[in-house]
Amino acid sequence: MKSVILSLSAVLLVLVPLGAQDRGFKSAAAVGLDTVIGKQWAVFIAIDRYQEWGPLNNPVKDAREIRDILVERFFIDEVVELYDANATAANIRRLFSDLRSRTDVNDSVFVFYAGHGQTDAVTSTGSWIPVDGGRDQLAQANWLPNIQIRNMLSALPAKHVFLVADACFSGDMLDTSRGASPEINSEYYRRAYSRVSRQVMTSGASETVPDTSEFALRLKSTLRRAEDPCVDPEYLFSNVREVRSTQPLLGTILGSEHQTGGSFLFFRRDGPPSVPMSSVSPVYTPAAGLPPELPPAPSLPEDLVAIQGGSFMMGSESSETGRNRDEFRHRVMLDGFIMGKREVSQLEYQTLMGTNPSRVKDDALPVSMVSWLDAVEYCNRRSAREGLQPAYTINERTVTWDKSANGYRLPTEAEWEYACRAGTVSPYHTGTAPPPVPSGRAALLPAGTPVSNAWELSGMHGNIAEWCWDWYGDYSGRSETNPAGPATGSKRIVRGGSWNGRAAVLRSAARDSAAPARGTAAIGFRVCRSN
Repeated sequence: MKSVILSLSAVLLVLVPLGAQDRGFKSAAAVGLDTVIGKQWAVFIAIDRYQEWGPLNNPVKDAREIRDILVERFFIDEVVELYDANATAANIRRLFSDLRSRTDVNDSVFVFYAGHGQTDAVTSTGSWIPVDGGRDQLAQANWLPNIQIRNMLSALPAKHVFLVADACFSGDMLDTSRGASPEINSEYYRRAYSRVSRQVMTSGASETVPDTSEFALRLKSTLRRAEDPCVDPEYLFSNVREVRSTQPLLGTILGSEHQTGGSFLFFRRDGPPSVPMSSVSPVYTPAAGLPPELPPAPSLPEDLVAIQGGSFMMGSESSETGRNRDEFRHRVMLDGFIMGKREVSQLEYQTLMGTNPSRVKDDALPVSMVSWLDAVEYCNRRSAREGLQPAYTINERTVTWDKSANGYRLPTEAEWEYACRAGTVSPYHTGTAPPPVPSGRAALLPAGTPVSNAWELSGMHGNIAEWCWDWYGDYSGRSETNPAGPATGSKRIVRGGSWNGRAAVLRSAARDSAAPARGTAAIGFRVCRSN
């Protein structure tokens, strides 16, 4: 492990990048986790010396001690620290904005805040007091209301977010309604890590808390002596809840996308870090972002690739150029699946179906002029040829999908976008601009020729558009697991754009649709299979 330090824009960043093999996979395996593990972030905001408020003695010391315990005993990829004079209201907002752009949908973010908190005398709502926060109760200059903190945390794309707030009047930040403490076993850890979590633990309710924090002392002691492979907020809370001076709380962020049973996890180390925090290099070299690892699939045909399941933000940001209103951004969790590396070629289609409906004929080009119904029939025939259970029952124009079948099928819209993005959050998997795409039918590229993404999938932006399983309709507007679209509709989803599309329709989030009984020269398809 290599530690690095950077001072940038008055925000102190301490980055602790680890190799992918060091991110707690051994601890995860010990409790039965078999999912993608993203980066573990640890964020510390602490203030002792204020411009207008009275000084405190312990927040920065507590934050640094907790940092050292986490780095020494748990897997932490990046540490972000904001202390004293640097912890202005603007820099705290800037920090969360930076986290929003830098964190990935499989990441986990731990945030620790220690400093003054205050409550509004009229509404009884709490606020963090940055170093430049004013004392006037009416002006509330530079105060950061708890509702704003909640919204900034909720907006992070990371799958897991856990805030510990050691400050006065933090209790209105969370929903404390919780069920009975779960039985801690491998199934609990597997379920907890597979679901989205947005959790908060506070040193007190809507009350003042002392500068010498009994809560922080117990939290440090609990982290130091933890021996299980994983540590979750429930375990931490069970050891800090008995403090005498305040009433600690544990719950979920109010109004967030937290899913019942989801939880943040710290993964414990088996040994010390390779570089101690005391020997920090002054050189900053950002680590290259890595997509989720793909499991080996030696038995798969060469034209297929296994896609690891995971979580991602489907749809587009409101500021994305070319965005349409139907691209509502929401979180989606997917099981793993198998997908064609490229579109079905004319030769493949002709060999299996006995016909080639494409107008511009070339064995190597993607097949076109196929209807959605033609595509599902091709899937069934390929399943039969390879001894797999067909995924579809076809009765004239009515198609039923047996989700338990292992045969070929069309990808769902969510699977298609997840696969297209390949871990990216930009408009295209190539960044802010699409890869070069052909213009005009004569320039249509052979299947498999267009640029591939990080998961070995080619032709996801342009060349030829692709049928998906789903009926076209509005997204649900909430977090979903393995969504398959509306139950009925008049048009089926088409994704990816084609040789006759402008750049906006080639984006990862761009949606289109067409009547399922009609083929066009701009639409083809690629196959998919469940794991």
